[in-house]
Amino acid sequence: MKNKQVMNRQTSSKELHLISCGWEKCTPEQSYGPGVRRYYTIHFVLSGQGYFYMNNRKYTLKAGQCFFIPPMTSSLYKAEPSDPWTYIWICFNGENAPTLCEHCHLTGETPVQQLNSVLPYQETILEMMAHPQLTPSGEAYIQSGLYRIIALLEEEFHASYTTMESNDNFYITQAVDYIKKSPLQNITVTDVADYLHISRSHLYGLFKKHLGTTPQAFLTSAKIINARELLTVTDIPVSNVAFSCGYQNPFAFSRAFKKETGMTPREYREKYHHAEDLLDC
Repeated sequence: MKNKQVMNRQTSSKELHLISCGWEKCTPEQSYGPGVRRYYTIHFVLSGQGYFYMNNRKYTLKAGQCFFIPPMTSSLYKAEPSDPWTYIWICFNGENAPTLCEHCHLTGETPVQQLNSVLPYQETILEMMAHPQLTPSGEAYIQSGLYRIIALLEEEFHASYTTMESNDNFYITQAVDYIKKSPLQNITVTDVADYLHISRSHLYGLFKKHLGTTPQAFLTSAKIINARELLTVTDIPVSNVAFSCGYQNPFAFSRAFKKETGMTPREYREKYHHAEDLLDC
């Protein structure tokens, strides 16, 4: 019995064209890569488990999931030793491929998706492989199968959109709480992303979408809010306030503070220092 079947059949459409598709029952720890391709690739896991490495991240996959590899991106994937995976795959390219993949929420930052069922993808790809003829009708059948795969993925994304919005809110809440509760001396945007186990660019997108600002701007604002409190209710030197808020350079702190408040730290202290005492007079 064959463990692998491939159809190398490039269709002619400039907008979206197939390069190859196939299926494979992998042996334990069988791997591909690290390597780079010039086209888009999607694997659909039918059974078993495996590991996928891309953009310095490791993903553990199982049946019912797919993983996406964009062009010119180094990746490696390997079958799990005790339960090696079987998968189908499709490789494609074209002028419309980047936009179509984005509509399916398949990007370098979100390369792994949970599917409702892999069966429609399996059936479509196997049907495409059954029509390898170099005829106009054979090409049309293969081309329609490729578009069906994209349409199925887009339906998956829209069906899970509400869940994604809920996940977004969870990440934002966790990020804001982490920033508020952490010592501000050394915290960075990378620290926040690592805490949430997402990339910096994913964190950036969440903040821009839901808060209308960047993670760095939000972090700077949190530091300045803390600085304003220290300048108002304590007598510690401005240089110490700067250090307490994560600024090694007092001049950099002064510039950031003035940009945020319109005043230098000293001007702010002169105006608001122990201002709460006036409320009792």
